[in-house]
Amino acid sequence: MQLTQVEGVCTNIVANCADEHVHCTTQCPVFARGGKVLGSNCDFYNLCTCSYEHPVAGQFGLNQCDIGKGLCTSDCRNDCCDARCAAKYPKLGVGYCVQDYVLDYCSCTYRRPLSLFLIETKYNK
Repeated sequence: MQLTQVEGVCTNIVANCADEHVHCTTQCPVFARGGKVLGSNCDFYNLCTCSYEHPVAGQFGLNQCDIGKGLCTSDCRNDCCDARCAAKYPKLGVGYCVQDYVLDYCSCTYRRPLSLFLIETKYNK
């Protein structure tokens, strides 16, 4: 048996599903610019969140992943948001409050984590 490092999924919030011109399932391939789309949903406060096999070049050409980690409130601003992000992606993520898509939400920007999987290798004898 051997341990093999496998990269995790990358997500990006790309649009507001409440916009009548936004169809999340068609937005994700456009944002991916040829990358492989693994899925899409509008579960996080009706925002189109896409899952990709690899990070895609987003705004300003940056390859980064982001995911929503709840709403920002007067009691939970950037420090609280950053703590939420760090709990999910220790040393890999930074959280900050974003006012976009008519929401004030916690955006967690992260580098895609690596996971170790145990793979059984059989040899022909």
